[in-house]
Amino acid sequence: MTAQSMPTPLPFEALEQVYEQLAAALDRAGEANEALFLTKLVMVMAHRAGDVLDFEACVAVAQGDPPLDAQADPAAC
Repeated sequence: MTAQSMPTPLPFEALEQVYEQLAAALDRAGEANEALFLTKLVMVMAHRAGDVLDFEACVAVAQGDPPLDAQADPAAC
């Protein structure tokens, strides 16, 4: 397997756009479908990222272990 470069992290302004788009999509999905929508979104994003994405590390970051404000490991998501 060949080494692949890690994706470039999004600048803060782009993260704000992602947040706004996600909030709007969650509103459209409705409370009853939030979990299903988020599951589908994660599956689509993981598929597009391919093996560049360290899914386990991303889950740990999302769960707060390490805290979101901690320095990210370059090998992690």
